[in-house]
Amino acid sequence: MRMYKSAIALLIFSLFNTSAFAADTFTFTGNGYGHGVGLSQIGGKAMALEGKSAEEILKYYYTGVNVELVSDWYEIRINIGHELTSASLQLVSNTGFLKINDYQIKEKGVIAYFRYSNSGIVTIIRKQKTTLATLPATNSISIHWSGTRTLEGPPAVVAFNPGKSLRYQFGEMNLLVVGKYFEATNTVRLKDEYLYGVSEVSSAWPFEMLRAQAIAARSYAMSKAGIYRASCDCELYGTIKDQLFVGATKINEAKYGPIWKAAVDSTSVDEMYGLAITYQGAPINAYYSSSTGGMTESALNAFGTAFDYLQPVADPVSLDPKRNPKYATWKRSVSTTVIAKAFGLLDIQNLEIKDKRIEATSLNGTKASLRLETFRSRAGLPSPFFNLSEG
Repeated sequence: MRMYKSAIALLIFSLFNTSAFAADTFTFTGNGYGHGVGLSQIGGKAMALEGKSAEEILKYYYTGVNVELVSDWYEIRINIGHELTSASLQLVSNTGFLKINDYQIKEKGVIAYFRYSNSGIVTIIRKQKTTLATLPATNSISIHWSGTRTLEGPPAVVAFNPGKSLRYQFGEMNLLVVGKYFEATNTVRLKDEYLYGVSEVSSAWPFEMLRAQAIAARSYAMSKAGIYRASCDCELYGTIKDQLFVGATKINEAKYGPIWKAAVDSTSVDEMYGLAITYQGAPINAYYSSSTGGMTESALNAFGTAFDYLQPVADPVSLDPKRNPKYATWKRSVSTTVIAKAFGLLDIQNLEIKDKRIEATSLNGTKASLRLETFRSRAGLPSPFFNLSEG
């Protein structure tokens, strides 16, 4: 009898206290793609189509800046493979050769396989199923190919595959053991070799927007140059952690590759200087993203650090479904498991947006709060310009 009464009490409690139980998902509706700070690429494209120059576009989205010549001839180290346990490399051009430390590869079809071991990076050279050489394990490997500034000879192109194969034409590569992995980097000259490989907008876009993108990319890279990150053996990641870098792939795109190269070259006046966005005489952290929620966001609200030149400005084009068909509006459902992990809570009962932050409450009443951009990144939402939806 006591068990029967307990069951009835539990049923009544569950019927009238549904707030004590978490939903399986939360639904969000929003606008835009990316963090929304600085240049809106969709907005910049629209301005270029209206006849605005690259300089006008940049001075609109970055407050109180100048676009001026800066020295950009130096090299920068780009991570092209993070926390690797294996990778491969091969010559893909009909001319030239490559060197892995002192070992030389002169023909296509010969592949170098790199594998992490407790003794260092093991390199196995193969042609089809035949092993040509096994190089001693080492903690550091230098890779050069002909036709570059570091190795004379016929021009060569190599393909490096840490999981996805990309082609490289400029600079040199290094592999370095860091902890229980190895890092892969491509060291290139910032002014051209690096910018040729930055792939952040379509090369088919209006030329002045391409110029604006090249100047913004140069400025962003300059703000990071010289700051060594031991965890990646790099100054910049070649992913959207910093700027997407695809080696020689960008300028070798059919039809449009030469247009991107021309846009980059048009912002570089000679061997020493190129155009950059500056504030009080120094290159800026030129953040940019695809589109916004109708206004760009301040760096303070997005990242917690204020920059005078990263202030909100109107960006209505991002809300136009004709010019931003994928992200003028969007809707996503996210599981409570993902959301709880984002906040570092065991579970989620309630979410509330207030003062540019989102607050979560767990079933036991514990609360946690995040910036909208931080939550967006952790929860996998397109942008921080969102609201909670009823479903």
